Amino acid sequence: MDVHIGKIDVDPDAVNYNPATLNVLDAHFQGLIEGGMIQAAGYLLARDGKVFAHRAMGRLSAAEDAGDFMPDTIRPIASITKVFTTTGILQLLEQGKIFLKQPVSTIIKEFDTDMHRQITIFHLLTHTSGLRADPGACFEPYPDWRDRREWKKENWITNMLAGPLQYKTGSTWNYASTGFTFLAEIIARVSGMDYDEYIKQHVLKPLGMGDSHYVLPKADRNRVCVVSDWNRHHVSGTKKDMITPSMWGGGGLFSTLEDLWKLGQMMLDGGTFNGQRIIGRKTAEAALKPQIKDFPAHNWMPQMFDNSIKWTCGLGWELNKHPFLTDGTFDHEGAEGAGLYIDPTERFVFVGFYPSIDWHGESWVSPLAIAWSGIR
Repeated sequence: MDVHIGKIDVDPDAVNYNPATLNVLDAHFQGLIEGGMIQAAGYLLARDGKVFAHRAMGRLSAAEDAGDFMPDTIRPIASITKVFTTTGILQLLEQGKIFLKQPVSTIIKEFDTDMHRQITIFHLLTHTSGLRADPGACFEPYPDWRDRREWKKENWITNMLAGPLQYKTGSTWNYASTGFTFLAEIIARVSGMDYDEYIKQHVLKPLGMGDSHYVLPKADRNRVCVVSDWNRHHVSGTKKDMITPSMWGGGGLFSTLEDLWKLGQMMLDGGTFNGQRIIGRKTAEAALKPQIKDFPAHNWMPQMFDNSIKWTCGLGWELNKHPFLTDGTFDHEGAEGAGLYIDPTERFVFVGFYPSIDWHGESWVSPLAIAWSGIR
């Protein structure tokens, strides 16, 4: 199986990284692909702001004539989109246009009910609003995938708020992409721009993320790796297909390994990248410190009612998820195999794509242990 090499800035030795570790990582991913666990794999590693590994292998799709997965292949990054939405919210916070403890009801009137009035922007950013978790997040046997075909511009908010809160606001970490749809709507209403246009102008362009899009240009569609019908539908999607662009706030971006590294490096460098300041240093620090600590967490695990499982997170970012990584490492992941992990102590960034419909610890977690083992 060919391993395709993308552009790098330096050799591993130049940033005190063991180059033999890259061979171990390649062999690990190749074994997962050959075993049918994942369709392809790609990763980018950087230290001290310099990319020293940028590799890819596998196929763009399951079709026999599919091309190879390349270092510049585009993937839907699903929930990693949330940290782009977070960045937009933090920018508006710095401009004094919103504040963290601001009730959402002051911006979105449908929240002005006895049930929702206590929900603030902070609750949405930290998944502590109590809004219903993503379908399947609690490993329920029959996930409620609500039919949105009848949703319209005038009723999507009330439809999204329908039903009771899953937990009392502020009591539990409860992974809800819905909250980031509402954060995207807040960006749109406060900025006066469509959500996607705001992120494009104020985050993607300043970072030089030219391969990142909410709507793919037709010329780039043959560069996309797809693993599901949802991917295929998304590749040809247009803005007109959306009830509102704010629906993309929790998971609508396409991107590449290199583009995602730019966002991660920006956060590692205190809000700047390549001379462009995206957010202030103190704002970046606030986003990455424990804003909630040891909260009961019932998502992504079968212990739905076991309060012994605890979670810590910043503003939009997850913290200290894996005990074998350096304390202070922050990250976000995306469904169907995407991850962005940043270690401030080691000044190390890991970006990974491992396309598969299913979650596998061997592809999502094991590569992290391998990658970090090479740090000298």
